[in-house]
Amino acid sequence: MSKDYQLLHDPAKGPMRTVVFASGSGTNFEQAIIESRMPGSNFSIDLLVTDKEFKKSKSGEEKRVIGAINYAQQYRIPHRFINGFRECGSWAEAQKSVQGMREYQMKSEIFNLKFLDIIQSFENEAGITFDLAVLAGYMRFFQGALLRRFNGHAVNMHPAELNKFTPDGLRKYVGENAVYDALVAGETRTRSSMILVDHSVDGGAILASGPWLNYNGERPITSDLADEHQDIQKRASDWPTERFTLREIAHGNFALSTIKFHFDGNPVVLYKGNKMPYRGFELD
Repeated sequence: MSKDYQLLHDPAKGPMRTVVFASGSGTNFEQAIIESRMPGSNFSIDLLVTDKEFKKSKSGEEKRVIGAINYAQQYRIPHRFINGFRECGSWAEAQKSVQGMREYQMKSEIFNLKFLDIIQSFENEAGITFDLAVLAGYMRFFQGALLRRFNGHAVNMHPAELNKFTPDGLRKYVGENAVYDALVAGETRTRSSMILVDHSVDGGAILASGPWLNYNGERPITSDLADEHQDIQKRASDWPTERFTLREIAHGNFALSTIKFHFDGNPVVLYKGNKMPYRGFELD
C-alpha cells in the first residue's frame, strides 16, 4: 500500500549526503558544516559548488577569493567552480529586452547542465549519491537539469516571512531584496524561511520559519539600514533555522504529503508525522 507522504530523506538509507551551492560570503555554508559535524547530525557536507571564484575588494583594485571558498578550504571540503557571469552574462542587462531574457535563460540551462555534469562526476569519483542540495546564498537560477535532478530534494534559506501575500494571492516578500521590501512596506519584524526549491522564485513549500527579529531602527528605510538588519537576522533567524532543518531532514523528521495541498499547490509539510501550517514548523 502506497504511503500518503514522502520523506525528504530516509535515514534507513544511511547518512544524508549533501552538496552546497554558494555565491558569496558563505556564512550559511559554514553553519551547515558546523551542524553536520555535531554528534548525531546524520548528514555530511561533501561538496561546495560556486558560480564565482573571486570578489573585488572595496577599493576595486584587487580580487579576493569569496568567503564560501575560504570556508571550503578551512574545513577541507572539495570545491568545484564554473564562472556564471562568463557562461550566462548579466541578468540585469538581459532583462532590458525579451530577446535578452530568452538568451539568458537558454545560457542558464546550459550552465546548469554543466554544473550537473560536474556533480555527477564527483559522485562517481567519490562513490556517493547526493541526497540533498542546499542553496546557501546562491544567486543564480536553479533550474533545468539541476532542478530535475534534485526535485523535492533542494532547499533554500530565504530571509523573509512567506506567509504574507499580495492582493493577487502571490507571496509578497520574494527575491533578493526581500528584507528591504518588507521593512519599506512597514513591517516591524522579519524572520527567515527554509523552503523547498521549485521552478518559481521563492515559491516552494515552507519547511520551517525562523525566530522573529524586531526592527527598531530608523525610518525611512535605506538599503544600508536593510542590509544591517539582514546581517543581524542571519545570526538570529537564518542560522538556527538552517541548522535545525538540515538536522531534522537527515533524521527523517520532515516529509511532504502526497495527498494534501495548500491553496497555492504546495504540498502540506509534515514534521514528525504531524501536519504543519502553511509557514511550516515555527522556531521560537
